[in-house]
Amino acid sequence: TQGYSSAASDVYKRQNIIFQFLRIRNGLEQMLKRQYKLFKSVDDKIALTVLYNRENYKILTTFMMTEVHDFYPDVREALENVISGNMEEYAFDGNLLGIEVGKEITEVYFQFEEELLGEPCFISTDELYKLVIEWKEMEERMKRGEDIFPVTIED
Repeated sequence: TQGYSSAASDVYKRQNIIFQFLRIRNGLEQMLKRQYKLFKSVDDKIALTVLYNRENYKILTTFMMTEVHDFYPDVREALENVISGNMEEYAFDGNLLGIEVGKEITEVYFQFEEELLGEPCFISTDELYKLVIEWKEMEERMKRGEDIFPVTIED
């Protein structure tokens, strides 16, 4: 029964991946709205966070705050290598999350016991690239002390 249950779970995940891919490809996703906010971290420093209006994008908040914050050049390079056609695909593992970059779709996932921490997110590679660049810009604006937060962007 365990093997059957696992196989059924795998089939469900593949169907979900295909469904998300078709929604992204056919432009059926709603407008993406995100809000950048500042908060005090546990070590009493001001930090940046971003909240998305899509349920399946919650994992991106963690991805931006951990992997993009700590490994921005590596994440950007992974995305650019595939977008430019230098590579067919690219996998990057950070501290907590990883990405599998494909030409059209990128999967963002928790590396450890992913079902426990949250479902993976499938996002257009171009859109993720845009969001990574935007995150870095917002971080730079925060570091310069620009008084723009909270700020909401929708497109």
